Amino acid sequence: MRYAVDLGNSAAKAALLDGAVVRLPAPTDPRDAVAWGGVAAELIAAIRADAQRAGGPATLRVASVVPAGADALKAAAASAAIAAEFVNVADVPLELALTPPAQIGIDRLLAAWLAYTEYGAPTQRGAIAVTLGTALTLTCVDRSGRLIGGAIAPSPVLASRALASGAAALPLVAIYDESPDLAGPIGANTAEALSSGILRGARGALTALIAESIEEMSRRDPGAPTPAVVLSGGAALAGWCATVAADHRDAEYVLRAINALPAAVRA
Repeated sequence: MRYAVDLGNSAAKAALLDGAVVRLPAPTDPRDAVAWGGVAAELIAAIRADAQRAGGPATLRVASVVPAGADALKAAAASAAIAAEFVNVADVPLELALTPPAQIGIDRLLAAWLAYTEYGAPTQRGAIAVTLGTALTLTCVDRSGRLIGGAIAPSPVLASRALASGAAALPLVAIYDESPDLAGPIGANTAEALSSGILRGARGALTALIAESIEEMSRRDPGAPTPAVVLSGGAALAGWCATVAADHRDAEYVLRAINALPAAVRA
């Protein structure tokens, strides 16, 4: 029984056999190896319990953008005698047309591959995969299946931290970037004004990035159909991006992509 695991800067997630998802918050400092050890141990415990209920051994297929998290999970899995394989760029069947040396986060690559496979290729068009986590990213695949690049911007949570650290009189406010609700645009106090500006600013940036990416893809490939847009990550169903046009929204899209990979990957 193979479990898909997604280790990100915001959360560590595993898809259980019944379709449920174990979601644990990542350490505040993604480089904190000790804190990641606790997260990894808790994740492995949940997976072991699920596998025992199903009556079979567990194996892991992992995608990680956090080196400390990957090391911690390797150690926790080894202690539990659970085999773990880690997805690498070369394991994802998508052509990369990036400037050498080609560098891309495995979460972005997996989301782009599945978005193109499910929503681009069947209708002979490209795809734009949006990931909404610690960073807000767009990854573009043209209609021939080449990943041609994208854009990376700060998420609402990162924007909140940046304003608090960069301005003497602005507080750090809790930004509920995954909430299905969105308060009005005019905040009655500083905290509300920050939340309004940050979330609506992120929506404006995302809307503009998608529109300009579509325009650029059309310029590079005249006559190509409008690419599909897929929103993934924790905020995919959030209120602040509800008006962003998309063909599909799935908070756990990277986990689905891990499970959908067609072949075994490296240990």
